[in-house]
Amino acid sequence: MNHVSDVSEPKTQSGRAAAAGLLQDDAALQGLAELMAKLEPLLAGRRLNRVVDLLSVTADVVDMSDAYMVEKMAKAFEEGVGMTWAAGNAARMAAAKMERMEETPSLIGLLRMAKEPEVRRGLAFLLSVAGALGRQHAYDPIDYTAD
Repeated sequence: MNHVSDVSEPKTQSGRAAAAGLLQDDAALQGLAELMAKLEPLLAGRRLNRVVDLLSVTADVVDMSDAYMVEKMAKAFEEGVGMTWAAGNAARMAAAKMERMEETPSLIGLLRMAKEPEVRRGLAFLLSVAGALGRQHAYDPIDYTAD
């Protein structure tokens, strides 16, 4: 390591020769100058530090990931895609059914629809989801008289 720049120096003669050859090449020097011109605003605004930090976090995630984590993420992704697919299919089927309706159902018509087992099953599912959301968002009632 070069203690001044913290950049490792080429350890072999061929590496040094290649580096010296690049410094003699006009196209390489021109490309390096263009790169430095693009990096200058990033260095001045310390935005390049953020890019390096992002790369460091990415490397840490890759180091931490194991087979179990990958399987768990794959399962969560698969379940999310399945849920989205099912919701999309249900919405398309409902939209097609609504297009076939000639007029908007009355309140009695809606109650007749509730006789169908599929409708009752769907309503039961929606009410179960509402109950689960209610349990997750439970709060203690605020006592405004206490003080």
